[in-house]
This record gives sequence, structure tokens and C-alpha cells, in this order.
Amino acid sequence: MATTTTEQTVRLAPFQEKFLADIFKSAEAVTEPGSSMPFAPQQLAGLSQSQLDAIGRARAGVGSFEPFIQRGSEAIGQGIGAVGTGLGVVGTGLGTVTQGLGTIDKAVDQAGRATFDFDPTSYQDFMNPFTEDVIAATQADIARQGQMQQNQLAGQAIGSGAFGGSRQGIAQAEIARNVMDQQARTGAQLRSQGFQQAQQLAQQAATTRASQALRQAQLTGQLGQTTGQLGATTGQLGATTGQLGQTIGQLGTSTAALGQLGQQLGVQDVNTLLGVGGLQQGQSQKELDIARANELAQEALPFQRVGFLSDIFRGVPALQQTTSRATTPPPSRGSQLLGLGIAGLGAVGQAGGFGNFFGGPRVA
Repeated sequence: MATTTTEQTVRLAPFQEKFLADIFKSAEAVTEPGSSMPFAPQQLAGLSQSQLDAIGRARAGVGSFEPFIQRGSEAIGQGIGAVGTGLGVVGTGLGTVTQGLGTIDKAVDQAGRATFDFDPTSYQDFMNPFTEDVIAATQADIARQGQMQQNQLAGQAIGSGAFGGSRQGIAQAEIARNVMDQQARTGAQLRSQGFQQAQQLAQQAATTRASQALRQAQLTGQLGQTTGQLGATTGQLGATTGQLGQTIGQLGTSTAALGQLGQQLGVQDVNTLLGVGGLQQGQSQKELDIARANELAQEALPFQRVGFLSDIFRGVPALQQTTSRATTPPPSRGSQLLGLGIAGLGAVGQAGGFGNFFGGPRVA
């Protein structure tokens, strides 16, 4: 059995085929080996000078507060030391004041004892050790004078012939009694004079000691007052030193705070420079991006032209021409054999059926 094949060929209009061929040529020209595809490397704007300055300041400012902290700590330590010194001086002043008060008490005690320091028996220390010798010598003199009177009386008695008489004996007894009385009175008088003189000397010595003790007490009291005043002055000096120490400590704290403030201001400057530098860097980046976009646009212009022509082609209605052609191929060998087989089977059927052909009963 022959099969007829119909071929239809659809073609564009000649001017459209030419237009499409031109588009292919343009596309081939921009994509042929050796031609470059649109490419522009992306560029990154470098750090601006303000940003570089900010980085430099930030690096320089790292730890810049540490010297202030160090000086502040040293000042605080000095202040604490000065306060301690001041307290020590105050303690010394209090000790000096106490010492002065003790000296004043001692002076008052000395003045009180100086008034009642006389010892009635102290005259013995002032008795003349030669008093008895003087008394003995005086009595010897009196005895010699009495003997002389006795000798004169004996001489007179001998001259008058009354030697050994009663009158001579009475006269001699009177002279002896007078000698003894004179010796007693003279001894008593000399001893009394010695006692009175020793008593006066003892009183004078006691008065002198009292005056000296009173003067010493006055001097001691003045020394105590001066010592107390010196202690008070020392205490004031200690208090002033302590206040100075506190002031130095406060100065140290202020110095440390100044260092921290300086670093904070430096950070603010760095942030300001970073902000300005960021604006400058952003502007530079925009300029680089615009230049890159322009370069890409310039390089993509041929591709855009091909695309533009392609869009135009797609927008124009296609004018198609259809050509049909029918063809019948000759029968194949298989088809011929199959036809012969079918014809033979028909003949067998007509001759008596397929039963006789396969040895079965024949159907009439």
C-alpha cells in the first residue's frame, strides 16, 4: 500500500529573511572569538585623608590617658602620705601639748613646795665648826686673866702680911667665881651668837632656795606654756599638712579625670574625622560606581543595538510563504510479500478452507 507524504515549507518574506540575517551577523560580530564581553571591574574607593587622620589620631590616643592616671595616682599617694605626715605631726603636737601641761603641773608643784621647804633643824648645817674652839680660847683667856688677878691678890696679901688670911681666901673665891661666871656668860653668848647666825643663814638659804625654786617653777611654767604653744602650733601645722595632702589627693583625682576627658575629646575628634572621611569616601565610591556604570554602558552598546534590532524584528508581523509537495514512495519488498501471502490465503480459502490445509476435516 503506497503512502503519500506531503512536505510544507514555511519561509519568511525575503526582506525579513535579510533583516534577520543582518541581526545574526551583528550578533556574531560582537561575540566572535577575540571580542570582549562587557566587563568593568568593580572598584573600591580608598580611605580618605580624614579617615587616615582619624586612624592616626585613634592610634596615638590609645593609652594617652595613662600618664594622667599615673600622675594622678602618684599625686593621690603623695596626698595620702601628706595626710599621714600631718596626722603624725598632729600627734606630735598633742604629745608636746601634754608635755607642756605636765611641765606646768610640775612648776606648780615646785612653787607649792618652795613655800614650805624650811627645816628648823637645818641651822645645824650652818653652825661654825670652830665655835667651840673660839669658846675654849676665850675661856682660856678669861682663866688667864683670873689667874693674873689671883697673882695680884696674892702679891698684895704678901705685901700687907695677910697672905693666907681669910680675906685673901674670900677674894680668891670671888675672883674664881667671877672667872667662872665670865666664862659661862661668854660661852653662852658665843653659842647664842653662833646659833642665831646659823639660824639666819639657814633662813636665808631656805629663802634663797624658795626664791630659786619659785623662779625655777616660773621658768618651768613658762617652758610648759611655750611647749604647749609649740605643740598647738605643731598640731596646726599637722592639720595644715593634712589639708594640703587632701588638696594634693584631689588634684591627683582631677589630673586623672583630665586624662580621661582628654581621651574622650580625642575620641570625639576621631569620630568627627571618621564621619567627614566617610562622606568623602562615599562620594569617591559614587564617582567610581558612576564611571564603572558608564563604562559598562559603553561596552554594552553593541549588544543593546543587536537587542534593539531583535525587538524590532519580533514586533513586525511575520509574512510567511508556504510551499507543499506530495510524494508516493515505491512499495517495499515486505509489502510485496505480504500482498502475495494474502492472495495465497484467499485462494486456499476458496479451495476448501484452512482445515484441509492443516489436515483437518474438510468443510463442504
